[in-house]
Formats: sequence, C-alpha cells, structure tokens
Amino acid sequence: MSVSPTTGMSRLSLEATTPTAHDRIITQSTLSSPTMPDQDPSSEESEWDDDEDDEDQDSNKHIVTSPTGLQYNISQLSHKTQQVVRGLFNQTFAQGPPQISLELCGIKEEDDEDSSVFYAFQLHEVVPCSVRIGSRKSKRFSTPKCECLDARYRNLRPCKHLIWLFDRISKQTLFDHDPESELILTEAGYPAEMGDIFEQISQTRLDVLADSLHCDISDADSNSAPPSPSRVREARELVAALAGVQSWELDGYRPDLSTDYDHNTLIRRGDLEATLFSLLLNSHSLAEWVRSELEPSDPAVDPFRNIQHQVSRIITELEAYSSALRDESASNIHHHHGKDAEGPRNVPWAATQIQHRARKIEKLVSRGVSPLSEHARASAARALVGILKSVVNQNVDSHAGDTVDDRNLYMRLIGNHDTGFVYSILELLVDQSQFVEELEGVMDLLGRYGAPTTYVSNMRNLIARMRHHKADDSSVSAASGIPRADTPPIPMGEPPQVLEPLEETQTEPARHPQTPISAGSPQFLTPELPASSTARGSRGTRGRPRGRGRSTRSSSVAAGSKRSVSQGSVQDSPKAAKKRARGG
Repeated sequence: MSVSPTTGMSRLSLEATTPTAHDRIITQSTLSSPTMPDQDPSSEESEWDDDEDDEDQDSNKHIVTSPTGLQYNISQLSHKTQQVVRGLFNQTFAQGPPQISLELCGIKEEDDEDSSVFYAFQLHEVVPCSVRIGSRKSKRFSTPKCECLDARYRNLRPCKHLIWLFDRISKQTLFDHDPESELILTEAGYPAEMGDIFEQISQTRLDVLADSLHCDISDADSNSAPPSPSRVREARELVAALAGVQSWELDGYRPDLSTDYDHNTLIRRGDLEATLFSLLLNSHSLAEWVRSELEPSDPAVDPFRNIQHQVSRIITELEAYSSALRDESASNIHHHHGKDAEGPRNVPWAATQIQHRARKIEKLVSRGVSPLSEHARASAARALVGILKSVVNQNVDSHAGDTVDDRNLYMRLIGNHDTGFVYSILELLVDQSQFVEELEGVMDLLGRYGAPTTYVSNMRNLIARMRHHKADDSSVSAASGIPRADTPPIPMGEPPQVLEPLEETQTEPARHPQTPISAGSPQFLTPELPASSTARGSRGTRGRPRGRGRSTRSSSVAAGSKRSVSQGSVQDSPKAAKKRARGG
C-alpha cells in the first residue's frame, strides 16, 4: 500500500504498526511533506482558515458540533485554536473513511523516583502518533502531550489529535451531560467540564474506557496487543450487520469467526465473511469506516446495547478483582496488567460506574433533540431490564473482613434503600410492554432476596401500567388488523449486571410517563527522553433515526436565520447525522 504525505487532516486511526513499517512511513512522510519542521509554520495556516469575511453576527457562531454529537463553545479559545477545531470537525464530517482512529492504549510508568504512571494512547493518521496524559504530579506529562509534527515543531497546542481524542473520551465519561447543552472547550483541548482528565480516565479505568473507544490495550511492558475480546465481538457483529443477520439471530451467527481467528492469516479464500472479520480486526481505520456507515439500529452500533455491554465488562472486572483478593496467581495477573495503579475495582467502584450508565440511558431517552424511534425505545428498555436482572442475580458471598454491604451489588443498588434504580427510567418506557414477563421474574427474586417496600411497590405499579398499555395496544392491533412489531430481546453471552447507587449523587426523580420523550510503532507508549538527549522513547449517542440535516438545539431557532457553516457550525451530511445518532 502506497503511503501518501501527511498533508493537513490526513487519515487518522488508533492502531499498531510494525517497527519496519513505522520507520518507512516516517522517512517517506518527512521527505515528501510540503512543510518541513524547520519551515515557517504559517505556510499551512490557510488549511484551517475560515472565510471570516462571510461570518455574520449570529450569536451561535462560536458553537460547533463534533462527530460524536457533543457541542462546544469555543469563544474562549484563541483564534488559532478555533481554526484547528473548526478545520478538524468539518473535515471529520466529510464523506469517506475516517481521518483519525484510535489503535492502542496502555498504562506506563515514568522513569523517575516516584514511579508515576501515565496513560498512553496511540492514534493513527498516516504516521502513528502518541499521546501521553499524566497526573498533575507528573514531571513530564502533567500537561497532555502529543508527538505529532504540529505539536513538536509548529507549537500548535492543542493539536488536532488531542482535540479528537479528548472529544471521544468526553463522550464516554461525561455521564451527566445534557445532550443539548454545550461544553466549554479549553486551550488544553478538552472541555472544562471534564475537570482533571487523568482522574476522569482513572475513575472509569482505562481498559473499561478502551472498550468504549474500540481500542486495544497493551500490557505495561509491551508496545503491542492482540485484539481485545470487545473488538473481536464487535468485528463479528459488524460482519453480521453487512450479512443482513437479524438482531435476535446475532448470538448464533458464525461463532467460528472468534474461535478460529488467526492474526497471521488475513485472507480466508472461499470465505468472504471470515476475510472481512480478519481485516476489521487488523485495521482500526477500516472498522471505524464500517461503523460510520451502519444504521443506528444495527446492533454493532446501537448505543443502548453498547451500554449494556459496558456494564457486563464492569461486572467482569469486579469478579476478577474479587478473585485477585483470594488467589495469588490471579493477583499477579491483575498486577501485571497495571490495574493496581488505578485503584480497586470493588463493589463501590462497580456500583458507581453502573449507576453512571443507567443515568446515561435516562438522558438519551428523555433529553434528546427528537423523539426516539420505536426500535431505539425497545433497545433502551431491553438494556435497562438486562442491567436490572444482572444486579438482582449478582449474589457475591462475603469474605473474612468484608461486609455484605461492601461486596454485594444488589444490596448497594436495591437492597439497602430505594433510589429508583432502573424502574424510574423504565417509567419513561411503559409502552415497551414486551418485557413484562422478564420484570415479573425479577419481582420473584426481589421477594426472595428482600427489597425496600417502596421499591417493590413502584415495580408493581410499573408492571401494571405496562400490562395496561399492552392490553390497549392489543385491542388497537385487533381493530386495525396490524400486529404490533415484535422486538425479541437480544441475549448477551454473559448475564448483565448492575452497579450500586452513587452515595454522593441523588437519583433524579422519574419523569411522568406521559412527558414527551423528546499494531505499534516502537515509539508508542515509550516516553521521549528530555530534550538534552538524542534518544526518544460513533457522532452523538442519541439513539435517534438517521437524519438528512442538522437538528436545531431548540425551538428558539425559529423561522428565520440559517446558521452559516463558516461561522462555527459544522454542516451535517447524511453520514454526519448518522454518526451523531449513534454515539462514539
């Protein structure tokens, strides 16, 4: 494959490349790039320039929308940084394969007396570039740093890679963000609402975040990694989507793709599906491109289904941590993967993370710019019921020195006190009566394990309302002769499990149900040495149908002015609208 020079917004992705390939790419890019490190950086400024003469005095000219669907107020940024942001988001919305993708991430230790750790991310464009994020105590990475030419030689801070990466991380970690409110973008490249970005990643845990970012994660002593289980599952789902497999048939589709996968064999003659599966796992850029072309209803990109998978991963991490407390070999594995550096993955952590994701579903259901489609509402209800069942079925025996309250998700989320866990969100989805039987099964378990009286009462009321809706719906269907759409639940390999309520945050009161639902370079993860040395180390998740244009934020944009693209707003192509409808 020929290598084109790095010009402007070249193709970016997050992946790993062989040392030989990396060296070759660096050499070719450096020789052929029209702007060398020692040239005047202003020679490329026209690439980011907006036609300011065309800008009007629209009060929203400083609001831009990213491909993930997040809205940013960039009025506090310097003119140069505003150009970078607008140029990045405009070009990312363009048709064609993604320009940036994320390939690898890991936890590394700094070479200092304090043994501080930092997070390392490898993004891919044409030349792989590394981003390093340290804590405030870090001597070298307290300010996020990128190794691209713009950052190192042209003093462009933040560079487009930091803005792109932080937008993706923000989408996955700002759980309480209202989808229709803008974030304040800072000169560091991430929104002010993020606070300390190192702490945000640490609280989520890097490997859990990596699943959401469709990224592999390496060991502390390695600069490469095999595809993660999450990416293997996702690649099979992407192939299934292209093969036209129905959602309820997904779990039985081609299990051999996962079990027979060999990273040394890309081409599987006579088997196009297996060949595509291998290519998707070996190219983050290709996988990102395929994701961007799917419909929001496809399971591989369904935001609610993905949240349910995240909860399953959190439960897995909780169980692995519990095993590490009891078994020395499991503890060694846990330490080898660098998980100790981020804090315990115990019940309090797991409960908080699951509660975050339940609230995210609530916001997607109740605060989107347009009503959810019937499919999206069914998917949201399915995810919530799956999460509830996971928590109720989570029965962890206590160990010596641990109390049941500390180690049991059920007790923290449901058994101790009524916080409205899950049912308060299902109140917004009472029309999804196909899940009544599953909820009644949960009620049987509540009777066995015990639950607050108010929780039981509210669950019974919810089920009764769903049954009433089902009866009304059946009568309408019988009168019209049109059967109700069948939305069978999608089984998920592992039973979903749920977290405990946040002790510091009160659960929002339930809205009335009638309210309208509106492969790596040797430099990757290796910190560069000080300057004195020559050595150097999908789109917003709103679950709404694909649109043809950009949705307005509110009805205040009434019969009048259209916003100019050159004034800070990114125009949506059909592909851009689909990206924002899915989530990144």
